[in-house]
Amino acid sequence: EVASRFGVEYFEHSMEAIFAGLICVVAFRSLAGLELEQIWATQDSPTILHCEPSKILLGLVLGCVGGFLAFLWANFHWRLMGLFGRLGLLDDNNTRALPRALVGSIGIISIGMLIPHTMFWGEWEVPVLARMEPAVDLPHVWPTSGLIGFEMDTCAKCLITGFAKLIAISFTVAGGFRGGFIFPFFTAGAAFGRALCFVFPSISPAIATLCIAAGINVAITRTALATSMILSFLAGEQMALPPILSASIASLFVTSYMPFIKSQIARSDIDFTLYYKQSKPCGSVVSIESFMTSPHLGRGPPKAARSPGSSAPSF
Repeated sequence: EVASRFGVEYFEHSMEAIFAGLICVVAFRSLAGLELEQIWATQDSPTILHCEPSKILLGLVLGCVGGFLAFLWANFHWRLMGLFGRLGLLDDNNTRALPRALVGSIGIISIGMLIPHTMFWGEWEVPVLARMEPAVDLPHVWPTSGLIGFEMDTCAKCLITGFAKLIAISFTVAGGFRGGFIFPFFTAGAAFGRALCFVFPSISPAIATLCIAAGINVAITRTALATSMILSFLAGEQMALPPILSASIASLFVTSYMPFIKSQIARSDIDFTLYYKQSKPCGSVVSIESFMTSPHLGRGPPKAARSPGSSAPSF
């Protein structure tokens, strides 16, 4: 998915890609001695035991919210990259890597000192934000309270955490650091989801956090299927998969004209891989033939078989 602009465009190779993924999982997990398990689940998981159709509709709305947040982030990020460019920190040979990383780290660390929830990749920070646990439970950070004793315990503070994480992601990418933005987007989505729960207490925190996280990530990476599976299974909320998938697809559609990753391109031969239309000379008959019978593969469509004594061809 990540190589395409709109979902799985190179669908002919889906099974080979899935098979290769299975081989990689077996090899890596076996050598590392790791099991296949969810990493964000608790003794209370799963919290969603059944999924009503209304949750799928809710996922559509939350996906659009996530897409809008991604739109805001993308616009901020390109402006930040423009600033880095004006400072002379960006060049093709990366000769200014050290000052570029220094400026990026100033932004990351300054935010983290005030809001420690934004620090690091986010893989182990997501459960703390999604369950609104105290800052003392944050892994990898010391002191966990930061400079001002920040706690994510109100709607406003959840929003501050979410936007601060998005800004930190932008400084991370602009500074040339590793880490990307997939799990960091999940972390920001968890904060925004908890903020939404203050406004609408009836919404499941799992649905709110996972769906908004999916909406943000899909808008940027265009990986609707992978994002849905990753979020639902890492959280141990398999019954939340329908609304998460709904949020992912909604975000994919509403941001379809907002490309972000420059290496993602629309498949140029997508029309020919699906079908083609051919007008027959008899009575404006239009037939839809498989691409496998098209002239692009050196074979034309099957010839019309004329029955003895008949004036019109049969197909």
